[in-house]
Amino acid sequence: MEAILNMICIKTNPIYITMLNNRIMNMITQQGYCTLRNIISNVHNECYELKQYCEDNREKFKISTVKDKGLIGKIVEYQLFGNLPNSDSRPDMDYGDIKTTHFKKMGENKYNAKERLTITNFGDPSKEDNIKTIADKDSLKETKYYSKMQHGIIVIFRHESDVEYTSIEDVYNKKILGIVHYNLDNIFETYEDIKKTFDEDYEKIKKCIIEGNVSQAGQTYLHIHKHGCKNGLTRAFGFTNKFLTRLVSIQLKLPLKKKGKSEYIEFQ
Repeated sequence: MEAILNMICIKTNPIYITMLNNRIMNMITQQGYCTLRNIISNVHNECYELKQYCEDNREKFKISTVKDKGLIGKIVEYQLFGNLPNSDSRPDMDYGDIKTTHFKKMGENKYNAKERLTITNFGDPSKEDNIKTIADKDSLKETKYYSKMQHGIIVIFRHESDVEYTSIEDVYNKKILGIVHYNLDNIFETYEDIKKTFDEDYEKIKKCIIEGNVSQAGQTYLHIHKHGCKNGLTRAFGFTNKFLTRLVSIQLKLPLKKKGKSEYIEFQ
């Protein structure tokens, strides 16, 4: 039996993600797809508090252009989770930060992650203060960055290369494949190979930072990539698209399959 859908549930209980997924899967079964607009309408019809919050804050939620790189995330966080855009460093929800990503189609119902997922900022790796944050840490879990990585919410959209989004209304028509809530502690306990790979990736990242030769080379699941302006020095920790594909397969209980060197999952 599902929990009562109210703002307390949305803000504090990860069962809300299960509830969203059930609705998404039902719509996909009934009509072959679920758009962002579909799921927003569904949730607002059931949760008056969230609908009222969005109506009351309509003037505060201002988006000027469809070219805003964070547009889809802002809409999701506002319309589905009741958060206005903010610069608060604390997690978006009690059970994790909200992220969005896209999965590309490989064949009939076959998808894998199109891109890496940036999780948390590291800063300029040449600065001594940033080097010190990991220099004496033997594992990722010992660093201050792990709290931002440990658990999170990922909304998965279908990448459609033949669709041009020219208006904000077009974005509401993006198709959702599913939503996952993850906790790395649980994953590391269950999948020893994933923990081993993360440990190896962390050691590679730590070594290249200490040696002043920052690179993504050889990193399989966790990597440190450029972040921010084109010629900037800032780096961020992120999940590779390979790990993202596997993570979604685990959380949505969809088998991970292989085609040549590529891995994919089959959505409904």
